[in-house]
Order: sequence, then structure tokens, then C-alpha cells
Amino acid sequence: MANRVCETLGIRYPVIQGAMAWCSNHELVAAVSNAGGLGVLGVGFAPPEVIREEVKKVRELTDKPFGANIFMMPDMLKVTSPLFLELCPPVLYVDILANLDMDLAIHHFKLWHDAGIKIVFKASFISDAVKAQEAGADVIIVKGWEGGGHVTDETTMVLVPQAAELIKVPLVASGGIADGRGMAAGIILGADGCEMGSAFLLAEENNLHPAFKQKVIETGDMGTTITGLSTGEPSRMVTNALSKRILQIEAENLRAEAAKIVAEMSAGSLRRGATTGDLEEGAVMIGQIVPLLRKIRPAKEIIESTVNECEAILSRHMTLGL
Repeated sequence: MANRVCETLGIRYPVIQGAMAWCSNHELVAAVSNAGGLGVLGVGFAPPEVIREEVKKVRELTDKPFGANIFMMPDMLKVTSPLFLELCPPVLYVDILANLDMDLAIHHFKLWHDAGIKIVFKASFISDAVKAQEAGADVIIVKGWEGGGHVTDETTMVLVPQAAELIKVPLVASGGIADGRGMAAGIILGADGCEMGSAFLLAEENNLHPAFKQKVIETGDMGTTITGLSTGEPSRMVTNALSKRILQIEAENLRAEAAKIVAEMSAGSLRRGATTGDLEEGAVMIGQIVPLLRKIRPAKEIIESTVNECEAILSRHMTLGL
């Protein structure tokens, strides 16, 4: 039986590469797409000239489907939606932390569909996943709190079965998946494929600072921290001097005051970590699966090893032995 994610997006393997700022550049995206997955540009907050150039460069490197991320924020959409209608990437990877505006989604999803663009919507809440499906999303991703970057309170193991009960379009599991075991678990829970972000931080093709990649390799179990609860947009990152200071500020100040200080401290921290190698004052956004990330590899190897391991697990005839 054909895989629904692959059929919908026109890709070989049901593996989506997470959109990560300062990591998901044109070289990584093209490598993932050429390897049979869906590469996604992490350009959600980039200026229009950068978005335009990155899309152009991806097209120079691959003729396979790829995506670019866009945030469902009204002020941003005024700039990014017309730009992507002009550029027409095969897929738009639509992101929101919480509370999708249904009217906004219906309006823009129709515009993008009319332009021939497929819509992959990423949700951390089941309510947003359901609304996105009603608005016309082609594929739904649900992300558990094990993942890196912005997180919520429910795990992937809890979210995916809930989504499988309600979502009729192709469903993708995300959060804490970095190999075939995680991919197989997501499929058994009801997903049609997986999204991986952290695994591609060690891809040869991204442009991350070598010290950033080495930090990923060295980080072990319990090596991540969730910061920014005061802001309403908590994020998972490698524990370092920056994360410890943020937690201290959040513990010692009222929420509103802490949120203001944390926002100022965090500004530019991801860029510092990713591009300059400052791993104490820079942020290393990564999922709890980081202890399994031990080797820099080509994106093609990351995808094929994950898919092959997943298929081997799913093909075993296992019983409970009762």
C-alpha cells in the first residue's frame, strides 16, 4: 500500500526535515529532497531578500519537492504570503505555537492552494491540528514536548494517538524522533511518517558552526532544559550558561517582568550559537533525543538509515508470547 505522505507531497520517503533557523539552509534542504525526503527551508523570520535567494538556490540544486516555513501571524503574513505566492515553493510548512485563527487559515490556505502549493501544518495542540484540517491542510504534523525549540506539555506518545483518532489527512509524528525506532513508534501510534529536526543538526550539508555540532555530539542524557516559560513560548535547548541565567531570572521575578528580561536576553542567541560557535551565551535548540546523535553524516545517510531501520522493525513478526 502506498504511503499517504509520499503520495500527497510527491516524495519517496515519508520523512520531513524540520524547519530550523540558521540550520535549514538551501544546501541541507536540497540534500534532503534529493535523498527522497522533504527538505524545508527555515526562513520563517528571514527578510524577503533572503527568502527569495534561498528558494532560488534550492531550485538550482534540486528538481524534487521542497518546502519553506511560514508563520500564521497576521503582521508577518502581509509580507510573506504575497512573496510565497510569487515564488510558489511546492510546499508551505505552516507553523504556529498555539491558537490557530480559523478565518486567517481558511483565507490563506485557499490562496496557497489556488497557486498550486501544498500545505503542511505543524501543531502542538490537537485543537489546532483539527482546525488546520478543517481549513484545508494537506498534511498535519503533531509535535510532542520531547522536541527541540518551542514545546508544549504533551508528549509525542500522547499526541499522535489522539491525532490519529481525529485527523483524516496524512499524519506525521514529530518530537524525540531521530532514528528508525522512533519513526516506527510514531507509525505504530497512528502516524504515516515522521519529522526529524535534531537529527539533521549533524548533517554534513548544513552550515552550522563546527563547535555547535561538537556540542551536540557531547551532550548526554538530561542535557537539555526548557526555558522561557514566563514568555508563554517555552523552548528546549542544551543546558548552558544562558539557559541557567534564564531559569534564575524566571525564578526570581514576577512572570511579566521575567518575560521582558528573558526576551531581551534571548534575542539573537540562536544565531550566536549556530554561526559563531558561542555555546555558553548562544542557544543550542535541540530535542531530548540528543544522546543518540553521535556522528556527522550526509543527509542521505540519515534518511536512508532511518527508513531502513524502521522498515526492519515493522516487518518483524512479534507476539506477546502468551
